[in-house]
Amino acid sequence: MRKDTILKSGNDSGVLPYGGANLLARAVDGAHPREGPERLPAAAGPGFSTAAPGLSTTDPGLSTADPGLSSVAPGLFSADPGLCAVAVNVQAMLDVMPGCASWAVPLRDESGTIVDFLHLAATPEAEDIHGRRGADLVGVSTRQTYPSVVGTPLWQAFLRVVETGTSECLSGYEHVEDTDGVPHRSSYSLRIARLAGGLLNSWTRDDVGQRFEARLARTERLGNLGWGRWNLVTGEIVWSSQLYLIHGRDPADGPLTLEDYSTLVHPDDVAVIERATEMWARSPEPHEFEVRVRVGGGLRNIRVSAEATHDAAGRPLEIYGVVQDVTDWRRTADDLATANRLLEEENRLTAHLQNIIMPVQTEPYVLPGLRVSARYQPAETVAYLGGDWYQVIDLGDGDVLLAVGDVAGHGLAAASAMAKLRHAITGLAFAGHDPAQILTALNRLLCRLRPDVLATALVARYSTADRTLRWTHAGHPPMLLARGARIERLLHPGVLLGVFEDAAYTCGAVRLRPDDLLVMFTDGLIERRGRDIYEGLDLMSDALTEALRPSPTDRLAAAMEAIVPGNETDDTCLMVTQITEVTARAGRRG
Repeated sequence: MRKDTILKSGNDSGVLPYGGANLLARAVDGAHPREGPERLPAAAGPGFSTAAPGLSTTDPGLSTADPGLSSVAPGLFSADPGLCAVAVNVQAMLDVMPGCASWAVPLRDESGTIVDFLHLAATPEAEDIHGRRGADLVGVSTRQTYPSVVGTPLWQAFLRVVETGTSECLSGYEHVEDTDGVPHRSSYSLRIARLAGGLLNSWTRDDVGQRFEARLARTERLGNLGWGRWNLVTGEIVWSSQLYLIHGRDPADGPLTLEDYSTLVHPDDVAVIERATEMWARSPEPHEFEVRVRVGGGLRNIRVSAEATHDAAGRPLEIYGVVQDVTDWRRTADDLATANRLLEEENRLTAHLQNIIMPVQTEPYVLPGLRVSARYQPAETVAYLGGDWYQVIDLGDGDVLLAVGDVAGHGLAAASAMAKLRHAITGLAFAGHDPAQILTALNRLLCRLRPDVLATALVARYSTADRTLRWTHAGHPPMLLARGARIERLLHPGVLLGVFEDAAYTCGAVRLRPDDLLVMFTDGLIERRGRDIYEGLDLMSDALTEALRPSPTDRLAAAMEAIVPGNETDDTCLMVTQITEVTARAGRRG
């Protein structure tokens, strides 16, 4: 018995409830009711000596067998010095017993009625519903610690055994603990016997095994797997219930031998079973394989992981395996592989489509009076389709169309709308319309034919004859003009395309100089979550200033390198135009 255990009694005085020492006297002597007035037992502990003469405290060694126990709670044992010795001896017996058991003495009130049981010894393996183990159970009061026991069949059995001395067994006892209003149920089987004036109670918890079996059955069902064991010596075969379900077999028909199982396997997979049998015959290592098995008129994909045990001579004795139906998983995997192949093919087609709509240009466009570099990056890096676009094209007579735009959304729908807008703008520009007329017509077209589309655009027309740029924009970020290392915003805003059918646009104009840079872009380059768009503009302007201040030899390349996307989740488009001297009339077209 743990000597530092303080036997709790519901108060801090060390005195037992329900009458203190007198109750303990009644507990000690309670197994032998007698007539006449109540009295404390003699020092030798007649109540215990008559119940178990072998534990009589006439042995001087027993009276001091555990002085620590009596000293930590002197009020508990002062009524009967022999009780401490008896408890020590009972504990010594329980220390070598397996399983869950405890010894408790009954406590009586003034009328002699048993009102509680106090546990004074327990086996090391004993565990209660609260998780207390071994010595932690010493000093536990039944009424205070397990109040729901009072009045139950278990409590009644305690009382009967104390009074009659006849041992009892109690099976299927359901204990209910109420924790924060939530009932917790557990099932026990118990044996109760009278010993040395107290009760020896042993128990096993029935629902632990039941819960384990329920969890195992649920795991098998959720994983659609079962287990089997084939004894190669005795011929005994055991299948779990789920294994019967997997194979559509009635448990009344019994399990299949390995030979019979092979007859269910698809002919093309029989060789797999034969190789596995050879592996089990020569090696105890686990072996895993997959075969197709005929079940209910169809084929099921069965994965087996099994191992064999061998005797000292290396002969296989038993095969144990886990079998899982992976038909649905295999079907899903095949469907996914097919979808991936289709997606890869679609990606190749969309990449080709994107290149047709907006060809990749690695070198600058060279046009009369201009050098233009452009970069496009869609947010959907897999499909390579987005709604951002740019256009640069020689219109003839010394004029060049410069434009960028952004259709809301990503993917094929946005790319389709983008292509239509880009081609419409190009056609209107060739018809001689200025940027304001182009956007006015385009807005009406969207409102009537594609009311589901919203877009922004920046359209400019540059005349090489007088280096004049006329431009306007619809809901789009402003164009930047870099003259030397100074950055200026060219503002001439208009309403978003596709919102108001009667919207009208006007043009702004600016005279440009050789080596001026025009920076046109979509909002993905300056937008970032949690950051104001004007802050993004300032950061872009600062980056351009830092790149151009050293007066690089190639201002166009320096500007392109300085500008990086600010939002990787959005399409981005950048077009930088450098004003040059007019040296030729021909050039590359976008």
